[in-house]
Amino acid sequence: MAKCDVCGKEEYLPYKCKYCGGTFCVEHRLPEKHNCPGIRKDEDWNVPVKVKRERPVEVTVPVRRTVRKVGAYGWNNLIIAICTVILFLKLLFGSVIDYYLALTPALLPKMPWQIVTAIFDHAGFWHYFVNMFVLFFFGAELERRVGNDYLKVFFTSGIAGNLAYIAYALLEAYALKSPVALEIPALGASAAIFGVMGALAMIAPYINVVIFPIPIPINIRWAILLFALYDIIFLPFTMQTGVAHISHLAGLLVGLYMGKMLRMKRRSEWYLGL
Repeated sequence: MAKCDVCGKEEYLPYKCKYCGGTFCVEHRLPEKHNCPGIRKDEDWNVPVKVKRERPVEVTVPVRRTVRKVGAYGWNNLIIAICTVILFLKLLFGSVIDYYLALTPALLPKMPWQIVTAIFDHAGFWHYFVNMFVLFFFGAELERRVGNDYLKVFFTSGIAGNLAYIAYALLEAYALKSPVALEIPALGASAAIFGVMGALAMIAPYINVVIFPIPIPINIRWAILLFALYDIIFLPFTMQTGVAHISHLAGLLVGLYMGKMLRMKRRSEWYLGL
C-alpha cells in the first residue's frame, strides 16, 4: 500500500507516473492533475498520456494547367473564325490575299496550297456572311451528330469542289478555246457547305429548313434538290454568273456519299452495341 504524493490517499494499486516517477491515486494519475515536473509546460502539456502530437506536414500539390484542345470549342466554330480572320486580312492587305489564297488554276503548280486555302477565302462581306450564316446552322448540327468526322466531310467536299473547278477551267481553256478561264480564281466555302448539307440530308433526312424567299419550312432533301437544280441550270453560264456551279455540285455529291457512309457506319455500330 502506498500514499498519493499529492493528496496522501492510500492506494492498494497506486499509479506511477512514467515522466516524473511519482506515486499517485486514480484522481491525480494524469500529468496535468499533479503538475508533473517531468514534462515541458508547453504545447504538449494537455496531450493525453502516450499520445504524441506530430507537427503538420506541408504538402505541395503541383497545379496542373488545363490546356484545352483546339477542337474543344467546336471545329465548325474554328472554321468560321478562320474565315473571319482572313476577311479582316483582306480589308488590310487587299487583293494580295486573293493572289496567295484563292484558287487560280494557272497558279496552282506554283501555289498548290490554294486548293485548301481557297475554302477559307471569300470574295467580299456578303459572300462571307451568307456562307458563314448557312455554315453556322448546318455545320453545327452535322458536327453534333458525327463529331470529328465533320472535318472529313467539310474538307473532302471543299477540296473535291476545287478539283472540279480546275477540271472545268481546263475544259473551258483547251476544249472550248477560252484560256482566260485558267486566270479566273475560285474562292469560298460553298462547295464544303454543300457537302455538309448533303451529308446532313443523308444522316437526318427528316430535318426541315427554311430557304429564302420560301416562307414555309421544307424538307432538307427538297432543299438541296432545289440548290442542285439551280446549279445545273446555270452551269453552262459559269463565266457569266461568276459562280463556280461545278464546285457546288461536286461538293454536294461528295457530301451525299460521305453522309451515306457515316449513316451505315453508325447503324452497324448500333447493331454491334459499340
